[in-house]
Amino acid sequence: MIAQYGSGPSKIVQQPISRLEYALAGITLFMFAEAFLPRLLAPGPVDASGEAPESTLLRFLWLPFYGLIGVGLVQVARDAFRTISRSPWLVVLALLAISSALWSIDAELSFRRGIAVLATTLLGVYLAARFDWIGALRLFACVWFCLMAASFVAGIVAPGFSHAGDIHPGAWIGGWSEKNALGGHAARASFLFAFLVWRDAGPRKWWLGGLALSLALVVLSKSATALLGAGLGLGVLAAAWWMLKGRRWSLALAWGGASVGGLLLLIYLTAPALLLGVLGKDETLTGRTDIWVELLRAIEQKPALGYGYLAFWGLDSEPRYWLQRAVDWNAPSGHNGWLDLAISLGFVGVALFLVDMLVSLWRAGRRSFASPTGVFAIGFLSQFLLFSMSESILLAQNSILWVTYVFVSAKLGQQARLAQSITPLNAAASVGGARTAPPSTARAASSPIRSVGAP
Repeated sequence: MIAQYGSGPSKIVQQPISRLEYALAGITLFMFAEAFLPRLLAPGPVDASGEAPESTLLRFLWLPFYGLIGVGLVQVARDAFRTISRSPWLVVLALLAISSALWSIDAELSFRRGIAVLATTLLGVYLAARFDWIGALRLFACVWFCLMAASFVAGIVAPGFSHAGDIHPGAWIGGWSEKNALGGHAARASFLFAFLVWRDAGPRKWWLGGLALSLALVVLSKSATALLGAGLGLGVLAAAWWMLKGRRWSLALAWGGASVGGLLLLIYLTAPALLLGVLGKDETLTGRTDIWVELLRAIEQKPALGYGYLAFWGLDSEPRYWLQRAVDWNAPSGHNGWLDLAISLGFVGVALFLVDMLVSLWRAGRRSFASPTGVFAIGFLSQFLLFSMSESILLAQNSILWVTYVFVSAKLGQQARLAQSITPLNAAASVGGARTAPPSTARAASSPIRSVGAP
């Protein structure tokens, strides 16, 4: 059962962050969302697989942002080192990606993109070391509000740019290159906005607007996975709110959840076509299972360390050529984060990420008993796991989603004396009236619950 969250002050006073630093961090995150610019600067149109041709100009545009990340890390070097020491697996994984150039089938590609994924990972570390929970979540929310608003406006005034066209008639793609990208981002943004509506009272009207925009875009994208993801995120928040009512309510929720989950599993095992049909999918998940079969065969050839980071999916890759011949589809990725990680860095890479994910889930579960930020972490990690089954989001270079995962993992790993409160010391009144347990409840629990977002 999730206990009542208190509303006491944080023990840690955050170092002041200038408006310039906030602005630079926001612009950097906007860049890492990979919206609009990759398509606007692409030398050619988006192909049938939903992949935009890589722009040489865009490749060079990344360099100043990597420089900003380096400057930020120098500024918080001591805290960043401590943060990494408590959650080292993702940085080790990024270093493994760079090292994979030694055995890669395309050494130059693996090294170049390995540097990019290291910079992406270190951006998440910087955010965890520099910002408290509420400061970082507000920053992410502001970026997503701009992206959702821009995508919505583009869908109205520039349908030729922001609609999928003949490939998926009527589906919106916004500032991205295909509908699942828009839907996935909108689903994750809806969870973030809903959490802030619950816990951040000051700018609540803005968060409600962002929630409405993102849910509308989830529907307009016509992505079944996005609908599931949005429902999952909102379900986690609803469950947390319900469990605050007490132990009996928590047990009822657990029983109901187990019953519904068991029923869905039974339907999937006995009549998978029925359940998948409701979601608008066939038994091959729109051809994904054919790719997965071929990927598993390719992984068997290099199981330990893989083909090198992203080398398998290089344009001149021979293994990619034969896979596409086998499935009769110009697939740009494996449409499964775990398989793509295995094909890039083998079971060693998968093991490193799996350790970090399991530790993060355990830490999030423990934190949820004392702080709503634990609930946010559980919801985000649940969505991340769901989308990783159909999208190549694990260890993704230049990806705001990977930045967010690293931030959540690193923030959860910080020790109590360094963890920041969801309520900044000078803005405790803006966090939406954290509920305080009745005196009898507090005495019965011997007061083990710390303040909202406390370490």
